[in-house]
Amino acid sequence: MKQQGLLLLFCLTITNFVFGQTEIHKEKFRQLEPDLWLGIWDKESSSQSIKIDTLSYDDIPKSIDFRGTVVEALKWSDVNGENILILTVTGNFNWKDYDNDSTDYMIQDKSELYAYLFQKNNLNKSYKRQWRVYDYTECFGVDWFTGFTPKATTITDLDNDGITEITMSYVSICRGGMDPGAMKIIMYEGRTKYALRGSTMLMCESNNAYGGEFTASENLNDSGYFKNFLIKHWNRNKCEEGKYY
Repeated sequence: MKQQGLLLLFCLTITNFVFGQTEIHKEKFRQLEPDLWLGIWDKESSSQSIKIDTLSYDDIPKSIDFRGTVVEALKWSDVNGENILILTVTGNFNWKDYDNDSTDYMIQDKSELYAYLFQKNNLNKSYKRQWRVYDYTECFGVDWFTGFTPKATTITDLDNDGITEITMSYVSICRGGMDPGAMKIIMYEGRTKYALRGSTMLMCESNNAYGGEFTASENLNDSGYFKNFLIKHWNRNKCEEGKYY
């Protein structure tokens, strides 16, 4: 009788655990959304002469292949054709951090972001991917984040050659203290990539501000107009100021 009672208690415990987990998963499934609009586009700093449309998730052509949850999608035209820019993030998930040459590992946190440019024109009747930006944060810390800077993605034509420039700012943060996060500003004109890479700035409103330094890609030395734009863009967006969590 005692063994039967223990068996019944064990079955009830397992049943409650299984069904409890199932309900949690069902609720997560019900809450899944393909887009999470976060106000990434900086409309004011983009060229006012370029007609730029925002796309909802359902407006994105089904033939376009991308990963992640959409945080911004923009559409416009230039001399190269019709462009669609898609910015996505994955959110956090677990990954296995293996020791060197070992089967031992630690479970850590990881999150990713992607940026894609798709284009179609007289030569390409369907959208073709022109480039992809991929970055991530691998972390076992208290504070961590991977994502695009709010109101910091611009579409411009600074040199008035009819080819638009796409500029994106994003951060990768993993810390348990007060260290600045990693920050990058990437600009594309066609397939040419320019970049500023450095760190976010903390305590910006005090006399003890720190961080915010950057290094420019070498090809910016040959394009002072773009470099000046990106430096202004950096200084405008380098402060964290509670923007990320």
